[in-house]
Amino acid sequence: MLASPRLSPLGSRPDRFLVALGFVGVVAVAALVHHEALLAPFPQQDKPVFVEAAERMAAGASPYSQERYNYPPPLAALGAAAIERGRPGLFLALVRSANVLAVAALAVFAAGFAGLSGGRRFPLAALLVACLPVVHYTLWIGNLGPIAAVLALAGWQLGRHQPFGGAVLVGTSLAFKPLALAGAIYLAIRWLIEARGGARRKVEALAWLPVTVLCLVPWASELPALLERMAEPPVFSSRNLSFRRVFEGLGIDLPAAAGTLAVLVVALCLAQRRPVDDLDRVHTAAVVALLALPVGWAHGFIFVLPLQVAAARLYWQRRTARSGRSWRTLAERWGVPLGLALIQGSASAGVEFAAPAGLRAVVVLLPLLSPLALLVYLRRAAPPAANAGGGMSPSRGSLR
Repeated sequence: MLASPRLSPLGSRPDRFLVALGFVGVVAVAALVHHEALLAPFPQQDKPVFVEAAERMAAGASPYSQERYNYPPPLAALGAAAIERGRPGLFLALVRSANVLAVAALAVFAAGFAGLSGGRRFPLAALLVACLPVVHYTLWIGNLGPIAAVLALAGWQLGRHQPFGGAVLVGTSLAFKPLALAGAIYLAIRWLIEARGGARRKVEALAWLPVTVLCLVPWASELPALLERMAEPPVFSSRNLSFRRVFEGLGIDLPAAAGTLAVLVVALCLAQRRPVDDLDRVHTAAVVALLALPVGWAHGFIFVLPLQVAAARLYWQRRTARSGRSWRTLAERWGVPLGLALIQGSASAGVEFAAPAGLRAVVVLLPLLSPLALLVYLRRAAPPAANAGGGMSPSRGSLR
């Protein structure tokens, strides 16, 4: 299936043990390959921001007095609790450990989109965490995007059968880091539009909202500062990969809220009245979330790791169907590998170089639009059953 692989061998106790053993193996590979970043005695690029915000919160100040802190209060509160107990190193250890577990979980989930069942997905997952530049970049700078991404994806998957459980995961993800916010809003509106969804769909569409609010209530006094920071987050690096950065390069001041709203409106208009399917739940929501970010970085592309694996699988399966010379064939032959390469090479896409600002904006735009191109590639190859919300199997037939 292209859209919703599951760890199928979870039935018996021996099978559960093998799955757990496989996951531990992926975690071990990630820890061994990236040990320099994980064992660094000093905080990496992003973590000094978290640590300083936590120190200020422990001292009674607002974490948003740290000008680069763009996260909700619970993260700083967690660090502040560790600092108040005289164990600031514990905060770094917890964050790094959770990040490695999240990266491994994302890789295992993504490996399922290669059509590998059971334990056969674990070697591929180990290869992904060991070799992909985006994974290396994410762990090296110490960003916490993988934790938010895996909680959101797990919530959207669990919501199929347990709407309340899925809502708890999505709400927790947003309270920790609002990476998936636009994707959650996109799915919520789609589910509310579906009249046949009934009460179950309404729960899945809206229940994450009160969960997020409840997670933030203990720090209600910080919410105005959080909303202000989210409305106009500071752009403090040329590595910012977002439409806001592109428009800035073209000399246009695009408000953060306007960019996010525009992405949501376009996505909803393109979806029209098509029922929410597996592609929406796993891939479209993640792409919408990334494109809507007013400030984004290369590590955000780990959110669409399942999309990258699914596109690579479809590309391999259709290798015998690319014998013609039509523009569609040429676009597929060169476009898919280019899109995957741009995503993996995106860490350098925002670097300043001696060129006109407009050209630098185009350089940023290329990796930014690559997940959208891969999504369109999967959507055009999806059989009618998938578009009706059922399971999907990639075919070697021509793209419609």
